[in-house]
Amino acid sequence: MSTAAPTYRFANFTLHPNERQILEGTRELVLRPKAFDTLLCLVRRHGHAVPKDELLDEVWPDINVSEAVLTHCIAEVRQALSDDVRKPRFVRTLSRHGYKFIAPVVEVGVTAAASPPPRSAIVVLPFANIGSDPENEYFCDGLSEELINALTKVGGLDVVAHSSSFCFKGRDVDARDIGRQLNVGTILEGSVRRSGDRLRVSAQLIDARNGYHLWCEQYDRRLEDVFAIQDEIARAILASVEVTSLNDPARPLVKAGTSNMDAYGLYLRGRAFWHLRFGGYLEKAMECFGRAIAADPGFALPYCGLADSLSTLGIWGFGRPLDVFPKAATLADTAIRLDGSLAEAHASRALVRMFWDWEWEEAERGFARALQLNPGSALIHLWNGHYLSIVGRMEEAVAEVRRAQALDPLSPVCAANVGWTLHLAHRPDEAIAELRRVLAREPLNGIALFYLGFALIDAGAYAEAIETLREASRVTDGMAFSEEAIGLARGLCGQHEEALGILREAEARSRRSYVPSSAPALIDLGLGRDEEALDRLEQSVEQRDPLLPWIKVMPAFDRLHAHPRFQRVLLRLRLRGRSQHRKTIV
Repeated sequence: MSTAAPTYRFANFTLHPNERQILEGTRELVLRPKAFDTLLCLVRRHGHAVPKDELLDEVWPDINVSEAVLTHCIAEVRQALSDDVRKPRFVRTLSRHGYKFIAPVVEVGVTAAASPPPRSAIVVLPFANIGSDPENEYFCDGLSEELINALTKVGGLDVVAHSSSFCFKGRDVDARDIGRQLNVGTILEGSVRRSGDRLRVSAQLIDARNGYHLWCEQYDRRLEDVFAIQDEIARAILASVEVTSLNDPARPLVKAGTSNMDAYGLYLRGRAFWHLRFGGYLEKAMECFGRAIAADPGFALPYCGLADSLSTLGIWGFGRPLDVFPKAATLADTAIRLDGSLAEAHASRALVRMFWDWEWEEAERGFARALQLNPGSALIHLWNGHYLSIVGRMEEAVAEVRRAQALDPLSPVCAANVGWTLHLAHRPDEAIAELRRVLAREPLNGIALFYLGFALIDAGAYAEAIETLREASRVTDGMAFSEEAIGLARGLCGQHEEALGILREAEARSRRSYVPSSAPALIDLGLGRDEEALDRLEQSVEQRDPLLPWIKVMPAFDRLHAHPRFQRVLLRLRLRGRSQHRKTIV
């Protein structure tokens, strides 16, 4: 390798030969050395066929290896780039000859040593449970998450969110590798031993650039001192990374929201279940939050947790809106009354205003207040991105969900929602590429499969959309809208009998249980039955259907925009005239 080599850029990737580094946006991808060399060889000769024997000679100059080894490296490259061998965007196989890198490549001069991330970019790893009771795992995880939440409220820090930090739970990974994967300069790790009403917490701060310890401490306290311990750790971190931007240095970073340790433990357990969402975990989360409220009615955070759980049921069509959203609103209002400084409470209420009340200015103010109180929350940035999408501020929406992704770089949920937002912005190629990258890392991500199905429909890839949505329905145990989206795709590609069969099944299911009216409206659209689709949308307004806020920007509904009945539906949603995005309707 030369001492100075150009940087290569293609799609959303940047290849740095000197640093032997490939980035997808700001996230570093992991390739084994020979796979990296194979990619580099192809990129350098982009647009030209590279015979297999030349690749073998360049990548393995001193040893003889079989073509099977090269094939394996090509497969690893394709997986890293989320490339499809059947429809390649990057590496094309030339039968019996070799390979060609087919994507446009830009050479941008000579690579310079990448600036290391500052110490103020930090990840809090899950604290290890070293006690004898496995049930304390939830407590240890919760302690870590509470520290994350405390630090995200501090200006001048970039704190990796829960989903990405917890990817390293139970894994023996070198601190420098974690630093490179998450682009952080500092790592906090620790352990917890809980015995009765006693706690022993050990914490150490590590320089991710060299693996050296910056600070370490051990705390032997009573259980009820857990909030003071967290506050001391947070302040030690700020001192070590030289952040002095606290508005009120005397104010605790970690507040004791309750003195009832049973309520606190139940809340932490509920949040652990909430992060898992599907497969019955949401119901477990709700039970824990309800028990925490019963144990301490003055503890605000469980009200937020229960409100978010109910809203999730409503948004994804698992619960009847009338049954869940009013309760969620009451819970969020209670949390605000108990503690108006909780970002979580304002975000929970804004979520209900968006999907139930359709009070757009109030939703915007709620998210703005939540981000003022916790500017580093990936989840609040994500929800705010949804708000911006719904009201049609697409450029801002894409930027906001990418901000959430930057804060939570390994989160499959954040990444999937980047793809969804690109789909809503009528950028199908980018949406499909983003969602395929998510699924390359997590093939059973039901949300990403669901979103990809819609993006493929928008791109006209109906057969692939049908297979993708079938898989989404399977892994989510029948997520609302997935079967109806299959009906949309079948109708659009001319499979009318199959689409009608799905429509009849949806109508029969609606007589047994709740089915959002907008779901079968998708099938009507596929069949060209616009008036029937509009009938269902008008009915959906009465149901306060969870899909309704999206219909102005979803490509599936583009054909209806010119219809006066559709405009009247938007008027009832208070969305008419709000969108800054408009696609030509033909």
